[in-house]
Amino acid sequence: MKLILDKIFNQLRNPYKIFQKFYEFYFLFRYKLFYNENFYIKNQNILFKKNLLNRKIGLNKIMYIKKKYPFLNSPMSSEHQVIFSSLSIKKKFKKILEIGTFDGTNAFLLSELFPKSKITTIDLEDSSEEFAESYGRFNYNKRKMFCIKRNAILAKSKNIKFIQKNSLYLTFSKNKYDLIWVDGAHGNPIVTIDIINALRLLNKGGYVACDDIFINKNNEFKNFSSFSKKFSPWMFSSIDAYETLKNLRRVKLINFELFYKRICRQHNSIPGRRKYIALFQKNT
Repeated sequence: MKLILDKIFNQLRNPYKIFQKFYEFYFLFRYKLFYNENFYIKNQNILFKKNLLNRKIGLNKIMYIKKKYPFLNSPMSSEHQVIFSSLSIKKKFKKILEIGTFDGTNAFLLSELFPKSKITTIDLEDSSEEFAESYGRFNYNKRKMFCIKRNAILAKSKNIKFIQKNSLYLTFSKNKYDLIWVDGAHGNPIVTIDIINALRLLNKGGYVACDDIFINKNNEFKNFSSFSKKFSPWMFSSIDAYETLKNLRRVKLINFELFYKRICRQHNSIPGRRKYIALFQKNT
């Protein structure tokens, strides 16, 4: 009780903070109240069509796979899955690279969408400091259980090859891929190196997709109490990927399209928190 009262008194001593919180709450409420989801669905469909992709068919295919494998229904689901699904209808890819394995579900989904492809997914070594720091995996036992579950999911598919190494080592790789998913660290220097490497390793006619693109420098994902203070701004709220893509476009090496990462009211209604999926090919 004393802690609660102390917190209230501290707030009262700073009336500016009270006003600021009220102001923030008002705008968050207003954005969500007047959010028109159909408007963004329509825009997303237009973006798919512009890139010769069929979102409706892709979405139906994803729903069928998720019905078959319920463990794929997770909070991590986003429009990148629909993009991959739509691409699988349009084109066959022989070799796929995923940078950032996380829990293995996306690699498994790719193996279902592209059953004849060779899929390589890479992530940090389980024993590395970066692996423990990212996503707040400090507790050894929880980290061990996470890895066991991830490995069990990856083992479900014969066309997945899992490699534990820092994505920076791709600098020395000579392998080529038809589809590359960039979903590692989202801040520099890592994200820029990952994108440049993806462009270098991409076959002619192939695609690179990048996750969690922020375009607003003042986005509101700056404090994660459950994550390391060292890694949270660098990992989750940087606009470095967007700046890298813009510079590559400026010198005409690529053209990229930005798709909404999620369209629901909860995740897309507030402009400062809105995230995108980037998709691009090499300019030839």
